Amino acid sequence: MKIDQPSATIYAFPMLSKAASATEEAGSVPVAAAEVAATAAKEPLYAFLGAARRDNLTADELASPGTLRYLISDLERLNDRCLGLEGVEKTYNDLRVEHARLEERANRSKWSSLLSDACLSIGSLALGAAPSYIGLPGAEKVGFVVIAGAAVLIISGIVAKWRG
Repeated sequence: MKIDQPSATIYAFPMLSKAASATEEAGSVPVAAAEVAATAAKEPLYAFLGAARRDNLTADELASPGTLRYLISDLERLNDRCLGLEGVEKTYNDLRVEHARLEERANRSKWSSLLSDACLSIGSLALGAAPSYIGLPGAEKVGFVVIAGAAVLIISGIVAKWRG
């Protein structure tokens, strides 16, 4: 079984030698950190209007067509941005209300769980102590009252756990 046809041509592509690196940086010069820090920071996009915002323009300069075109385009840009942010504001307010609702539900759930656990614990304790009261001569009525109270506490603890 032959893999290559007898007339097949095998191409040899030029490859880098193993000594050369894939990230060859020969001839490059590193830039010192001081030079990078010394470069001027980029100005904000509309920094050239700083002079106009300080009331340095005359009425004639403000009335020029270029200034009016710029002010109109800037007004339209800001209006579009405000319209876009109205949706963000509405979403923010909806999420803030939902967060407050969930936080209140979590607090209510904690108190409900605490009350339920306390009722179950005290009811179980009373139910465990009731037979000793029933066994005492003359204290049978107290034992039955303790059993009834324990039953009420256990039932209320289960209901609080179920509703909470």
